[in-house]
Amino acid sequence: MATQTLDPLSLPLLGTRLIEASAGTGKTYTIAGLYVRLLLGDAQRAPLSCEQILVVTFTNAATQELRDRIRKKIQLAYRAFLGMEVDDPLINTLYSKAAPEARSQALKRLDLALKSLDEAAIFTIHGFCQRILSDMAFESSLLFESEFTLDDSEYLHHAVRDFWREACYPLPAYLAQIISNKFSDPDGLTKQLRPLLGANQASVSPTPDAFSQVSERLSQSLSRLRLIWPRERDATLELLKALPLNGTRFGKKDQGYPKLETLFAAMDNWAAHPLSLPDNKVLGSLALSGLKLNKGGEIPTSEQAPLLAHIERVTETIDTLVPSFLYGARDGIKARFAAQKQLKNLRTPDDLLIALADALSEETDQEQALARAIAKRFPIALIDEFQDTDPLQYQIFSSIYQGQQISTDSDLGLLMIGDPKQAIYAFRGADIHTYIHARGQTENHYSLDTNYRSSRAMVEAVNQLFSRSDDPFISQAIPFELVKPSPMAADKRLIEKVSQTSALRLKLLSEDPSAGLNKASARSQLAEDAANEIARLLNEAQRGECLKQDKPLKAKDIAVLVRDRNEAAYIKSALSSRGIGAVFLSRDSVFDTLVAKELALVLLAIANPKDERALRSAMATALLGYDAQAIHAFNLDEDVRQQQLEAFDNLHQTWLKRGIMPCMMALAADTRLIERLLANDEGQRRLTDFRHLGELLQQKAMELDGISALLNWYQQTLIEVSSTEEAQLRLESEQNLVQIVTIHKSKGLEYPICFLPFVSLARDNRRKPAPMLYHEQDDLVWDIDQSDEGWAKYKAENLAEDLRLLYVALTRPVLACYCYIANHSRFTKRDGINSQLCETAIGYLLGIETKACEFADIQAAARALVSEAISVDLVDGDAPKLDFDPIDTAVAVRLAPRPLSRRPEIPWRVGSYSGLVKHSAHEQVSPGMGDEAFPELEQLVTQSEQLSRFSFERGANAGSFLHWVLEQIDFTQADTSLHNELPKAMERFGIDSEWQAMLHAWYLDLLHTPLDGEALRLASLSQAQKLVEMEFYMPIGQLGATELNQLLSDYGYSAALNFETLQGMLKGFIDLTFEYQGKFYIADYKSNHLGDHLSHYEKTAMQRAIAGHHYDLQYIIYSLALHRYLKLRLPGYQYEQHVGGCYYLFLRGMSAQSPDTGVFYDKPPFALIQALDTLLSVADASESQAKSLAKAQPSSQTDSQTNSHSGPAQGELDL
Repeated sequence: MATQTLDPLSLPLLGTRLIEASAGTGKTYTIAGLYVRLLLGDAQRAPLSCEQILVVTFTNAATQELRDRIRKKIQLAYRAFLGMEVDDPLINTLYSKAAPEARSQALKRLDLALKSLDEAAIFTIHGFCQRILSDMAFESSLLFESEFTLDDSEYLHHAVRDFWREACYPLPAYLAQIISNKFSDPDGLTKQLRPLLGANQASVSPTPDAFSQVSERLSQSLSRLRLIWPRERDATLELLKALPLNGTRFGKKDQGYPKLETLFAAMDNWAAHPLSLPDNKVLGSLALSGLKLNKGGEIPTSEQAPLLAHIERVTETIDTLVPSFLYGARDGIKARFAAQKQLKNLRTPDDLLIALADALSEETDQEQALARAIAKRFPIALIDEFQDTDPLQYQIFSSIYQGQQISTDSDLGLLMIGDPKQAIYAFRGADIHTYIHARGQTENHYSLDTNYRSSRAMVEAVNQLFSRSDDPFISQAIPFELVKPSPMAADKRLIEKVSQTSALRLKLLSEDPSAGLNKASARSQLAEDAANEIARLLNEAQRGECLKQDKPLKAKDIAVLVRDRNEAAYIKSALSSRGIGAVFLSRDSVFDTLVAKELALVLLAIANPKDERALRSAMATALLGYDAQAIHAFNLDEDVRQQQLEAFDNLHQTWLKRGIMPCMMALAADTRLIERLLANDEGQRRLTDFRHLGELLQQKAMELDGISALLNWYQQTLIEVSSTEEAQLRLESEQNLVQIVTIHKSKGLEYPICFLPFVSLARDNRRKPAPMLYHEQDDLVWDIDQSDEGWAKYKAENLAEDLRLLYVALTRPVLACYCYIANHSRFTKRDGINSQLCETAIGYLLGIETKACEFADIQAAARALVSEAISVDLVDGDAPKLDFDPIDTAVAVRLAPRPLSRRPEIPWRVGSYSGLVKHSAHEQVSPGMGDEAFPELEQLVTQSEQLSRFSFERGANAGSFLHWVLEQIDFTQADTSLHNELPKAMERFGIDSEWQAMLHAWYLDLLHTPLDGEALRLASLSQAQKLVEMEFYMPIGQLGATELNQLLSDYGYSAALNFETLQGMLKGFIDLTFEYQGKFYIADYKSNHLGDHLSHYEKTAMQRAIAGHHYDLQYIIYSLALHRYLKLRLPGYQYEQHVGGCYYLFLRGMSAQSPDTGVFYDKPPFALIQALDTLLSVADASESQAKSLAKAQPSSQTDSQTNSHSGPAQGELDL
């Protein structure tokens, strides 16, 4: 089937036609021209509307670009038909061919097309399937209103674990051991099977037996081996010792083959205790076919050594166990995966393809009717990037436009447009063999043969390199056809200080003849040389000596094409050391970055703001920027710890009320994240990733309910590393920087100058991939046994894709391309240089076919290419580093801040009790955890010292522990609750288990301490009577230190406060709020160490501690919060009648035997509460506004606390 040169004006627009468009030949330009032809109509077919012309491509970005290019082409045609001049030969020809009387009608059609282009049928393949399944749900026999999602990771996660539980949990230990050794957990299984789910149609080769059959067979074989081993052991050992055994494996003969004895001893031990599987190495060494004999030895027959023959059968059965498990896992997980999505009526991109392909594949009248309906709606389809198709996609379009329902005189048309030489997306499901199959099924082939992108020399260089081989793409179905430079190509030139005519500049790097050249060393040397050359070009450009079409070359005109982020790191480091800025573009996922992993720790801490372990982990990340000294201070200093806990609690509240993105922005502001990141070389990249992740989290938060659901999704996405288009790394800067781009990302782009430093470095082929996929006669095969033959075919397909990848890279540059060729190799004394260049695409094109390749061979092959378009040079490893020396042309400008013209205002903020007292003279404040700030000065408990409440550890950790236990237990069932909760708390806070008995007794003692000298005890408070950690927010108009000090002094309380004027909200947490005999009380736990005897906790000592820490201000604020709340919620509320007062409980001093110690009580006078209420009140706040701002949020409560009546009943606090 000969290929014809495509003429967009005469191409028949009926039937099936294949258009092959080499790189730079104007594929999109041609598609837009054909689209305008279809809108206008001609002698071949009637005009079509935008809604009737189906255009399909494979990414959202490509869809948008195609729509824009088509819109511009229609606009040009519209101008032409208005009689205006346009610079487009195709449009001008269409205008001249149109009859004068038809031009007004054509103008109306173009006008309508411009107005309706937003409704045009320009889709991604998945968008097309979704539209058809939605609009034609009845014809396709599917449910209406299916939900579409790009992220099915949650359902796959559950499907894999369901299968894992069902298949693995019942297994005996020795079978579970085999599965566990291969897949440590369900996520390991997911990684192997993920490529085989969805739209993948790989057939298994060879098809293994069912896992149940193999496991049963193995069980029987092991039982038989256990039975015959004692009986035939000695005879087998004697038989083996009579053979010339290999000394390396079995030991020396004159020593009685000691290693053989060790192997038999291991089998003896297994036979005596058969609770696990025999060691694989032992079985492999004793298997009949695995015997290693010296020269002249003859392996016994199975009749002579039946025991060894049976061991061999056991090994073979073990080898088939994992493949059979994988085979069953694929089918089992796929079925569960599909069932879960069907239950939710949910469809993913792969599901859309499968559903439409299935709906079109049947030969019933209904399915034929669906195909006819689609064809009627879209009489013609233009499939762009057809080389990236897969079997399902081709099946869909073939069923519609080539199916049995198509009549011979049909006006349907299918134009498949692509370039098989640029098929580089196998990793995301593209199948070049589908393209090859479609090419063979299509009679009419066309090609675009003129390159409009590159200079003449660049076009000739690529032609020369790829035409050197008879089969440059390892497939006769993918021929390389020479392309012509465009008429404008002569004007595209690079002017340098030392004139060079070559466009493809090959630079060769030699190996060390005595050591070879490893990948790390090669990357380093190649990156250094490329960076030197870039510095030379930019230095010359600054002096006006390096010009791109009469304009100085800029940094952004240079692209370095790499394969992955590791290669990008080498070149970016080399450029940075020379003062050259660079930016990295990649198709990698943002979820696979360090920022994503650190953000997971930070979000976990924000989601659990009281979890100090999570907070420490978050502080250790580069995102938050704390050093070891700051984390150490957090561990030791109560004030620092309390400050951080409050900061993270504020972030938690922001997340709850405003969402994840405002929370992340607040985090950035609080931690100066932007300034810190931008101070480092990788700051732009990390900041871009941080913002990108914030957007993805915010978008997902719209779909999920609550913090936990969002956090779970994020953590699961990190495990599976989402590769969706939305998750691709974004460009971190649009400044004038060198572009470092992955070759995959560069497809479709162009750059004046390209560097390919690493294309000669071979892939790491030391391990076989799992799963191993390759093609047999155009069908995709899953080699489940990972055979050596399959491994060879897999590597051959990889090499073919590498050749296509190299073609893409070499067709990006417009003016020049630096291509480096290094002899990536290792040296052995036996074989000498062992080169891996033959495994690479550039090595294949140079004709390097064996590993015995020395640098002289590479030089000879490269010099054979030398021409006017191609030059060859050597990499000078000793060349000095050439720095970029920017010339400062900026005019000196004196910079100064703009004068502040607006009047100063007090910023609105959320304050707290600790914020009010932190600058006071006695800065010993940690609400709820008021231990001294220097726990390192505490005396250590010796072995002989009795464990007691007084010798129990001090500091913030002890305070947190004591509080946490009191929050968790039921006071009325304390003995039972403590048995359950105390060990958990001790483990959580790192308290040694030897303290448990003392702590248990201490808690029971303090719970039974009389609070009022009579019947009131904590132990008498039921769950319905108490509320722990009640949170409040109080609006503040404007609060100054002077006014508050005066008010406190007037009523005899400690003052001397010093804080910035506060306007906004005052927040806090009350340890315990409880109701007793119709009155409501506040209690706060204090773990302060006032002495080593109960007498040290009498009222005078407690008053000193309260005054010194300003605890009186704390309970006055708490009393006001309770007063305001009860005033809103309790009918007939009176402060004197309903508020009982405040108990400050010094836990170390509380004892039922000493009712006068450890319990401090005060009830602030109502006049003080009223005065403070007036001082804090917002002047224009209505009562309803106060209601909306004040809140109480319990951290734990029982169902009895959620009654719906308007006021609290006797004996319970309904908040």
